Amino acid sequence: MTKHFKLINNVLGWLIGIFASAIYIMTAEPTASWWDCGEYIATAYKLLVGHPPGAPTFQLFGRIFSMFAGGDVTKVAFCINAMSAICSGLTIMFLYWTIVMLERKLVAKMGEMTSGRMIAVIGSALVGALTYTFTDTFWFSAVEGEVYAMSSFFTALVFWCILKWDAEYDNQKANVNPHRWLVLIAYLVGLSIGVHLLNLLTLPAVVLVVYFKLSKNATVMGVVQTIGIISFFAAFFFSTVTMFLIWIFITAPALYQSFKKGTIRSKAEWGILWSLMGSFVLLGAILYLIIPGIVSMAGKFEIFFINSIGLPFNSGTIIFFLLLLGLIAYGLYYGYTKERKTLLAGVYSFVFLLIGYSTFFVLVIRSNADPTIDENNPEDAVALLAYLNREQYGSNPLIHGQTYAYNPQKISYSDGDPFYVRDEKTKKYRISDKREGRVPNYASEDCMLFPRMWDKGHQREYVNWLKSEYNSDSRSDKEARKHLEKGRKPTWQQNVTFLQTYQFGHMYFRYFMWNFAGRQNDIQGRGGKLDGNFITGINFIDEIMVGSHKDLPKAIERPGTNKYYLFPLILGLLGLVFYSFKDGKNSFIVLMLFLMTGLAIAFYLNMYAFQPRERDYAFAASFYAFSIWVGFGVFALYSFIDKLKNEKIKVAGAVAFTLLAIGLVPTVLANENWDDHDRSNRYTALAIAKNYLDSCAPNAILFTLGDNDTFPLWYAQEVEGYRTDVRVCNLSLLSTGWYVDQMKRKAYNSEPLPISMTWEQYKDGTRDLVVFEGAGQQYVNIKEIVDYIKSPEFDNKNQILYLSRDKGYRTDGMAIPASFSLPVDKAKVLANGTVALKDSALVVDQLRWELKSGEINQVLKAYLVMMDILAHNNWERPIYYASTTGPEAYFGLEEYFQLEGLAYRLVPIKSQNRGGYDIGRVDSKILYDKLINLFEDHTRLDRVKNPDAPKKEAYPYAWGGLNDPRVYNCEDNIRLTPLIRSTYQRLAETLIAENQIERAEYVLDRGNVVLSSKTLPYVTTYKSDYALWCLNYMQSYFKLNTATGEKKGMAMGNEIVNSLVENFNWYENQSDRTIKIQTDNIISDFYTIGQMLNQLNGAQIAQLQKPLKQIRMDKTANVAIETLNDRLNAQIANMETQQQSVVRSFQELKNLLDFAQISGNDAVAKKTIAIIEHHLQTIDGMSPQLGTAFRDFVFKQ
Repeated sequence: MTKHFKLINNVLGWLIGIFASAIYIMTAEPTASWWDCGEYIATAYKLLVGHPPGAPTFQLFGRIFSMFAGGDVTKVAFCINAMSAICSGLTIMFLYWTIVMLERKLVAKMGEMTSGRMIAVIGSALVGALTYTFTDTFWFSAVEGEVYAMSSFFTALVFWCILKWDAEYDNQKANVNPHRWLVLIAYLVGLSIGVHLLNLLTLPAVVLVVYFKLSKNATVMGVVQTIGIISFFAAFFFSTVTMFLIWIFITAPALYQSFKKGTIRSKAEWGILWSLMGSFVLLGAILYLIIPGIVSMAGKFEIFFINSIGLPFNSGTIIFFLLLLGLIAYGLYYGYTKERKTLLAGVYSFVFLLIGYSTFFVLVIRSNADPTIDENNPEDAVALLAYLNREQYGSNPLIHGQTYAYNPQKISYSDGDPFYVRDEKTKKYRISDKREGRVPNYASEDCMLFPRMWDKGHQREYVNWLKSEYNSDSRSDKEARKHLEKGRKPTWQQNVTFLQTYQFGHMYFRYFMWNFAGRQNDIQGRGGKLDGNFITGINFIDEIMVGSHKDLPKAIERPGTNKYYLFPLILGLLGLVFYSFKDGKNSFIVLMLFLMTGLAIAFYLNMYAFQPRERDYAFAASFYAFSIWVGFGVFALYSFIDKLKNEKIKVAGAVAFTLLAIGLVPTVLANENWDDHDRSNRYTALAIAKNYLDSCAPNAILFTLGDNDTFPLWYAQEVEGYRTDVRVCNLSLLSTGWYVDQMKRKAYNSEPLPISMTWEQYKDGTRDLVVFEGAGQQYVNIKEIVDYIKSPEFDNKNQILYLSRDKGYRTDGMAIPASFSLPVDKAKVLANGTVALKDSALVVDQLRWELKSGEINQVLKAYLVMMDILAHNNWERPIYYASTTGPEAYFGLEEYFQLEGLAYRLVPIKSQNRGGYDIGRVDSKILYDKLINLFEDHTRLDRVKNPDAPKKEAYPYAWGGLNDPRVYNCEDNIRLTPLIRSTYQRLAETLIAENQIERAEYVLDRGNVVLSSKTLPYVTTYKSDYALWCLNYMQSYFKLNTATGEKKGMAMGNEIVNSLVENFNWYENQSDRTIKIQTDNIISDFYTIGQMLNQLNGAQIAQLQKPLKQIRMDKTANVAIETLNDRLNAQIANMETQQQSVVRSFQELKNLLDFAQISGNDAVAKKTIAIIEHHLQTIDGMSPQLGTAFRDFVFKQ
């Protein structure tokens, strides 16, 4: 390689890294995003302790980057997001250099580095690196403060380092040991453990590079033999047909060639397989021995030397590490005196691995300071082990374990390892949780090897998924469906079918195709044809897979609909084939990186159906590996002209191929992905967080449940110092003793929560679950219940039953019904503002409520602690429940809720609970102030902390940019739109009832500004119920009984109808297959039309008559009728369990009938009536009384 080439290569590497970093910084979110981002940013900024297994390396670097905010706390999140952007840019830089280094090795086999080859090498690397720059998954992680961008950086850096070792090993210089790269890799692996464990999966590729370098006799035939052997065993994890195809087309040819060429007799060729197996052992050793093992041994030393010898706390840990250092020193001494270079390299690698891993000491140090976020409280080696093992999340069976069909009656339980905590009084460690009878042992007949469907809680999803796979009328498929419906243990074939179709197909291959073929939309896919699939942009292919996606209407198309026309995939596959034939050994290394960070992760994670969100970010490194092949695809194109003698033609060809590939691959990716990856103006997570907090009165307690109603709030409080008087209490964590500890401590301006239970009463392993009797309007004082449960007789009991022996139950105490009361101090609630004076007559003497879960009611510790808080709060502090948590968190208290923004306040006024978002009552004065004067501007200052702060110019867009045309509203934003719209509507309806018409109209207008139809269309197939909320909103305009209200309502109606016209015109122009796929959307649109017609009067319908008649329904109506007919056949056959579904199907048919009659489509109306009558007659035959009820429902509503 010439000197100029080296200079050009270095400069271009830095330039492309800077370019990628600039792109990511330009499109980075300016504040915290959804999910874990708020937690990661908060814990990095203050070096707090986040969720297990921790990310101390990320936090340390994040803390450094946060300093660039210059003291402006509103810039901290962007600085940490910029860290992800820069890490991602560096990843691209190392990817570029990696492709160059691999192609240099290939060129060395071909001969000299000519000008044409030099340009082809550089061009290939540019295309591969730029392709990865703009891929969907990597770009998504690059613009937010999460660990995956930094994890990708470590993956790229480690792989580049082993290639540097490879290059340096052949060109060793005096006094320069190439093994320094191996030591650096060990250090980087240790550091990366403090980011994410994904980086460990590079080790098989690293080991292969080392083996190929050290073994002079290993050839590509050894690779072929290894592939043959591995494929033989891997085939067992696929369906029968796929298994035989693998054996026929991969295993048999590979092994045949191995026998034919004598490879089978070569130790060096077998060494490839053994080195690969060794890399798996190394990976397992780090993952299961070094990472937890060192901490485990330190913990054992700690307990022994403190409890048995009587030394001070931490003495055992110090002694252990001194012994470890002694062993390391001896290893180094022995290596130097005996001149064992391999031993020295190994010891140094181990030392530097530990040095990198030592970032976890940060968590221990910070945990001992009792910070405000201190998850699992890992303040010593004993607690750190449980933290690293992620014990609070449980575990998935991998090699052998239960299936979802296990019989709970056959489970036996054995003891787990006791959990120790410090006792500051005795200065010893004491057992906090004996964990007796806590480890389930499933009956052997309920277990199987490599169980893929193991979670009983997701049995219905497993079964439904497999039934969709066994969907033919063949005898075998019918038997499979019958087997599944009976809840039997899945067969091996059903087990591997789930692995192949869901875990490999849906949860990996689908993501892979998102990045290199195209993405249908960004709505989470659950196996259907409408959401979350991959597409290509090539209409006839898309038509076969998911229906046509050409000229989509506004209601269906999303910015997240991206089409790459298969260009990246084709170029990558071309590169894979070319590279494998030209340099099989190095291509095999890339293949192992690709598989270990792709299918291997999918296998290891053993994901159930369905996950809370898409998991594509976990496989980013696999897409990194494929981008290497994309780069080689360009070199493959150049190879067609490489044999020409005219160097100018080859140079021109190399340039042309590079420019063509850049135009067809990274340029297309950038153009398609920009709109849904540009988050530069999105502040919605911060806005929602502030609105949650500002929904609360000063010094409030706010109960939350999930990530998105907790982590953004943590960010707002911890980083921006916003509303720190509000105590956010996450019910998912409140079942753990360490979290209750934190709730009992003061945090900033929030006093400790009023929890009366002592540590002995709520520690882990004690009162984790209590079981109450069914409710029967007994209404027992909640304080009396809590005081009884606190009795010493129940200490150290994990599960406590308060059931009646008279009913045949085993019990641990007296029977307690799940029927509660809470006394009300009327004078206090009026004095402290819990209830306004105008509502004093509505105050009840006591809250009375019941749990409705059945004959017995299981209550987790979190809700027992909540009961304690309610019982001992004495109406001192305001208590709120986040409106997104749902009935699971409300504990049956909904009738005493008052909507005050995005949270319900617990008040002693009983109101009707109508379900959905229509829960509790509304105080119009409070809610108006929140919605109109406070919530819209996310840049506002804390009014509680700074009541006299001068007003500043408001941000021009509302709720963090929900109505900003520059903002792409992701699925997490979209999920909140019905809640936000209903909040404005409920306020308006309350104002109308209070005859405040002008204010009510203003509120409705503001709601339509916040949720502008220009950014959030009223009709959207990806959030089908949103149209119904918009119809209700339209109706609220009509209730104003003003000319302007009528006009605005009709304007909404016109816009809704016009969207439906556009939808149906598109449906009618599609093929039968696309219409069939779109059936659910079609039925939903018909339902929307019917609901609209039900809400409009005759004059209003007349105004919409013209656009309504433009709706074409010739093909769509028939499909809808046939589908609803089939559904009713199945639903009526199971009437006992499907009655609500039957009601819904009849309503959908009735709505279709109403529209057909109004639009004058007699044929559709006649057919619909005939179907309805047929099913009503069937129900009549089952129960005349039920038949009459349904007939009245359909025809007399």
